[in-house]
Formats: sequence, C-alpha cells, structure tokens
Amino acid sequence: MIPVLPPAALGQEIAACTVLGASVGALRAVFPARGRAAFVPDLVWMGAVLAAVQSYAAGQSSAGVLRWYMAAAAFAGAGAAAFVLGAPLRAAGGVLQRRVLRPAERRRAWRRKARKLRRSAKRTAKKRKKNLPNQRRMMYNSYVLK
Repeated sequence: MIPVLPPAALGQEIAACTVLGASVGALRAVFPARGRAAFVPDLVWMGAVLAAVQSYAAGQSSAGVLRWYMAAAAFAGAGAAAFVLGAPLRAAGGVLQRRVLRPAERRRAWRRKARKLRRSAKRTAKKRKKNLPNQRRMMYNSYVLK
C-alpha cells in the first residue's frame, strides 16, 4: 500500500512548491517572452524550478522525494508569476529605455559629433602649405606639354 500524506502536510508541500516556483517565475518575467531569445532563459528557468523543488523535497518534505504534485505546483506557480509580472516588468523596461537609455545614447552621439567637428575645425584652421607639383613640368604619363 502507498503511504498517503495527511491533507495538512500535502497542502503545506503544495504551497511551499508553489511559492518556490513563483519566486523563480518572477525572475523569468524579466527576460524575453517569445522567439529565439527566450530559449536559453526558458531552459535555465525550468532547470531552476526543478532544482529548487527537488532540494525542497529532499530537505523539508515529509516524503523526502519529489512527487508529481510538487513539480506541478511549482510550474503552475512559476507560470502564473511569469504571466502576471511579465507585462508590467517589460512595460517598465520599455519606459526605462525610452526615458533614460535612448536620451543618454543621443547625448553621447551628440558629444561624439561635436568632438569630431571641433577636431576637424582645428585641423582646417591650420593653414598648411600646399605641396602641388610645378605646373611648368610635364606630368607623368600625360601628353600635354607646357
């Protein structure tokens, strides 16, 4: 016969695994949600959820082993946290990019352009002696004689 946990212990394990998964899912919400850029964060995310739940099961669980409901609760918590926090965190990142990062990049580009203009103005301000060939001599490979 399979040993069955009391409902209170079962609920405690499910709640703990859900919180573990939600904490990892909140971290996952910062990264891209779709496309090729999301493959590595998703892979790391799944590994982190499984490692956290396995370490909880080995250390604190009354059963001492990872059970299916623990993994299901952890992934449900992680998915819910990533879904709920994903849109606001990405929106905050977009605002940060529009308000802080792009203007800073524009200022940097403006300074670079101004520095380049000052440097070229210094170079053109110096009147260099022109080293042009004498007009009276015959130019190499030309048939015009003067």
